[in-house]
Amino acid sequence: MVPAAMLPLALRLRRRGFQTHRFRYPSRHGGLAEHAVRLDAWLTDRFGPPPPEPGLGFVGHSLGGLVLRALAAREPRWFEGGRTVLLGSPNRGSSGARLFMGHWLGRWWLGQGGRELAEGAPDRLPAPPGEVGVLAGTRERPGTRRILGGPNDGMVALAETPLSGAEVQALPLGHMGLIFRRPAAEAIAHFLREGDFGSHGEPVLE
Repeated sequence: MVPAAMLPLALRLRRRGFQTHRFRYPSRHGGLAEHAVRLDAWLTDRFGPPPPEPGLGFVGHSLGGLVLRALAAREPRWFEGGRTVLLGSPNRGSSGARLFMGHWLGRWWLGQGGRELAEGAPDRLPAPPGEVGVLAGTRERPGTRRILGGPNDGMVALAETPLSGAEVQALPLGHMGLIFRRPAAEAIAHFLREGDFGSHGEPVLE
């Protein structure tokens, strides 16, 4: 997706007092490590060498959450003094990606990022340092429970979202609703300020 897809969420966070920056990366044409290199350079250009003062808050949607984890593997100091929220990220891999990669059209659509997902890349990435929250969606599409093996947001199964050490909350939203709907923005803002989701969403227990 293009950075404009994150604009509605950015505007909602700005109205809640946050300054926002949107990072663009070509998910189909590069691997997670390559995106992390570009993000590292992009952050350095805007904020100087890490860690920045004051700390930064990071929000990553879907594969973007894994890019943040790849950044944590490359330069964990970016996360000092801040908090991180991952939205619908397949932190434990993606059964949907594995299914799509079995067809040429799926391989074209998902690109290198999809291949890494299908090959278990999330298992090799650390969690970002500091306080991390995961928002998962539970608004399914017809037939996706059978395909994904349980509750899901239409693209990522609920069971694929937890990350060790992170607070995980579920909202009745679809995969794209996690960036377009107001309840998600309210939950994100609460976590970035307080380090928890408070009453926003339902806890996901393992």
